[in-house]
Amino acid sequence: MSSQNPFEHADYNANPFEDANQIQADVPLTEHTGKAEVGQEYTSYTQYGDSQSSVYQTSVPANPADDPKLAAKAAELRRREEELAAREREIQAAQAEADRVRTQGKNNFPKFYPLIYMSIPAEIPKAHQSIVKFLYNIWLALLGTLGLNFLACMLMLFAGIPNGAADMGVSLGYCFTITAASFLLWYRPVYNAFMKEMSMYYYFYFIFNGFHILFSFYMALGFPSTGSAGLINMIQVFNGHHIFAGILCVFSTALWFVQGFGCLFFYRQVHQHYNQQGHTFDQAKAQVTSSAVRSQAVQNAAWSAATSNRV
Repeated sequence: MSSQNPFEHADYNANPFEDANQIQADVPLTEHTGKAEVGQEYTSYTQYGDSQSSVYQTSVPANPADDPKLAAKAAELRRREEELAAREREIQAAQAEADRVRTQGKNNFPKFYPLIYMSIPAEIPKAHQSIVKFLYNIWLALLGTLGLNFLACMLMLFAGIPNGAADMGVSLGYCFTITAASFLLWYRPVYNAFMKEMSMYYYFYFIFNGFHILFSFYMALGFPSTGSAGLINMIQVFNGHHIFAGILCVFSTALWFVQGFGCLFFYRQVHQHYNQQGHTFDQAKAQVTSSAVRSQAVQNAAWSAATSNRV
């Protein structure tokens, strides 16, 4: 009788209902996936009737740009980033404008009745602020010259100088018309020219400041009945031994000459800058045309809005 134990080599952990033809894969799918290299994807499955596991490798592009879907998503992300950056810049600009309005006010010129906003340090590039300040001071000196010229013409009337009444009346008109015309026609254009670097504004300045230079020398001569207490009228006043009126005429004549030569000097400075920046007359014509088209479009839109609201 044999003493060998029939259950000695039995596998108690084996599943008695397991299909002998089904062989599991040697390596689980999670292990293959965990060890996959970048750009590779492993797929593991069990073959029936085979004693070895099969691992199939599916290749995907290593460069995301090669995949149209990934490239489209990347482009969409870049577009959104650009939109966010643009919105951020707009928010910053709006915040800066709000801060400026809160601290300085929307309009700050002229100070007694603000109509526009004007700030050389804030709007003019630093390299050109000095010349714009000089031009502004020349414009302020023009206001003083007009006022002194009116006082001198008024004293000429009191002194009995012929045509004194005409000179005083015309000089009073100059105080209003020349003040507004000089600001709107040559100072504000040159201010905008340095602020925006547009050829159109330079040409406005060249044309109307050129007329102003001629007007200044004309006023310095002092022809009778022209509203000027210049050189010729000054001689008549001194010939009549009206010393105080004559002194005012001397200052008026000197200021008109300073006005003419000062504007002529900075006229050349602005023209040199204009040439250095490469501005042309064709650019100025194109900008004038574009501005006219925009103005017409704005007028049409305003008229359409008004008529639609009326209906």
